[in-house]
Amino acid sequence: WWKVFGDNVGVEYEGNCESFEKGKKIIVSTPFTTAKCLDKAEAMIIDEVHHAFGDARYEEILVNLEPRFLIGFTALLPSYKKYLIDPRLIKLLGQPEYLVYDFKSLTKIDPSFKLPKAIADIFDSEFNNLEDSVYEAFFKGLIKGNKETIKFLELTFYTYGKEAFCESYRRLIGK
Repeated sequence: WWKVFGDNVGVEYEGNCESFEKGKKIIVSTPFTTAKCLDKAEAMIIDEVHHAFGDARYEEILVNLEPRFLIGFTALLPSYKKYLIDPRLIKLLGQPEYLVYDFKSLTKIDPSFKLPKAIADIFDSEFNNLEDSVYEAFFKGLIKGNKETIKFLELTFYTYGKEAFCESYRRLIGK
């Protein structure tokens, strides 16, 4: 932010209002500090916005600050949370638009993007080269066939590992 906007950027946490009082145009802060220091906000960008969905404290702050623009980012928004938006926010800002980027589209945007290896955390072991290539093929959408069958095999691989995947694959050959 400083590289682009220079001295017009402030950072405030812990309820401090100095940057707000100095009239900084862009302030990186928590919603709670912002609400303490401002009556209104022109625009807000919220990271980890999934915390705001269905949380009365966040919703009250957002409604009271009356932003004209609200952008939220999150790595994971459970689908049920899309329906937990305070109706006052919809009235104020309109129906939200959800932009979703999956690993396949991120790889198209940046071919050097490396897929996260979440299964390594679950099973606490690294993939070998073959497992790594299967993992990437699923996330890049390179495996063709019946969508339901592919999804089943993908979930089997992630959840139960390569042995269960191979057993399921052998039973599903031809589908």
